[in-house]
Amino acid sequence: MELDASTVTFIVLGLESIFTVTSMCISWSSAALALLPLLTLIYLSKLSNRLQGPCNQATPFTKESLEQTTYNDIDLLKSVPSSPTSLSYTVIGGSGFLGTCIVRLLLLRGETNIRILDLDPPSIKIASNPAVSFVKTDITSLESIREALRPFDSTSARPSVIYHTAAIIRFWERLSYCWDASYDINVQGVKNVITAAQELPSAILIYTSTCDTVIPRPKFLRLGWDLDNAPSMISDSDQPLSPLNLSQSCYSRTKLIAEELVVKADNLTGLRAGVIRPGYAIIGPNDRLVTSTLIMSRVPVWDKHWSSTNICVWDAAAAHLLLEDALIRDVKEARGQAFLVTGKDSAWRLQDTRDAVKHFATRPVILNDVPPLLMFILAHLVEALLFVRYHALLFLFFPLGIKPRLVPKWMGQLVYLQPTTLEYLSDIVLDDSRARKILGYRPQWSNAQCIRYAVDEVESGNTGTSHGLQLKSFNDS
Repeated sequence: MELDASTVTFIVLGLESIFTVTSMCISWSSAALALLPLLTLIYLSKLSNRLQGPCNQATPFTKESLEQTTYNDIDLLKSVPSSPTSLSYTVIGGSGFLGTCIVRLLLLRGETNIRILDLDPPSIKIASNPAVSFVKTDITSLESIREALRPFDSTSARPSVIYHTAAIIRFWERLSYCWDASYDINVQGVKNVITAAQELPSAILIYTSTCDTVIPRPKFLRLGWDLDNAPSMISDSDQPLSPLNLSQSCYSRTKLIAEELVVKADNLTGLRAGVIRPGYAIIGPNDRLVTSTLIMSRVPVWDKHWSSTNICVWDAAAAHLLLEDALIRDVKEARGQAFLVTGKDSAWRLQDTRDAVKHFATRPVILNDVPPLLMFILAHLVEALLFVRYHALLFLFFPLGIKPRLVPKWMGQLVYLQPTTLEYLSDIVLDDSRARKILGYRPQWSNAQCIRYAVDEVESGNTGTSHGLQLKSFNDS
């Protein structure tokens, strides 16, 4: 078939157009590829600025004001009902950081029937008190909980008040293969406690949660577009967070589920229940912030500009006793409710807290600045490495019918460096006005007082040298 001249011309022009467009696309692609490194550098620069946080907050203290800081005049019973109730108390997790202070407050006001349920025994000073007994308990076992809630030998009375402070705080994990490690203790453990508590006559259950359940997680990759309303003011009146805004960590999500279980359990078979959400950080001897800064040989710092309101562990313990009192009095506004509680001071930057530790400490405190962008990238690499390692070993171990550890011992404290660990890089102010109104909560400790107290206790050897960033039994998970 022969083509006429017009058809040939049309084909030639069409091919020419195709070649022209193709050449333009190649040119544009080449230009885009050439610009890609520059665009990547610009993005990483903005991401670095986002991770560093705001730098415009003034230091809340002077050297002179720190020198004048004392805490010996604080009356621990001033902020709680000070008369003994003569009830029978069970403190689940009573050997831990917060649980120990709850037990000490109960002893201080004269309670004579206190049972500690924990995997580890309490300190010798507490264990030697005749008012205290200890039962090694596995809260993931309903039978273990039921046995531990047996009548007291001294009075034959069943426990009247249960403080549930026990939890596993795997704040660094967010992937589904890690879920059960947090769920078994933080959710199933709470289910078992509720079931056993409902079998007691008119028991009271006070559950320790965390403010992490109501704090929106930061969106770092938005490069600051999520900071329009910073700092975040968090209160009990806020609407529940959507799944997109809720913390991704297994710890926070399991604590939220546990909260809901406790709230729903109120008034079932006569049980009175409530929740305390302390935060942002609970500080004091053996905590994760102050004590780790004091004990670690070198402290890597990539978060110094971020600020939050924090609470002394003694004030957090007092809030629990106040909720107990409200539930005993059957205050309607306290039944089946969760209360945020924080300290008396305004928000402090993390750098301010560490500087105060450095001021009060008699030993050297070495702070090493680390680029936050580097930590952000490393966090994702560590998470990816752990994911690949676990699933590779899972395949190899399958014929043996066993599962590999979630946390390899050789990784050490590097395991903490994962994406959800960085969720605390936010400016957070907690509003605890509802707890003040309904429970009568009045924090007594300033940040400086609590930091000085923690430093004094640790350096004197009264509380040992443990802190919340040490590797513990979860190595065997």
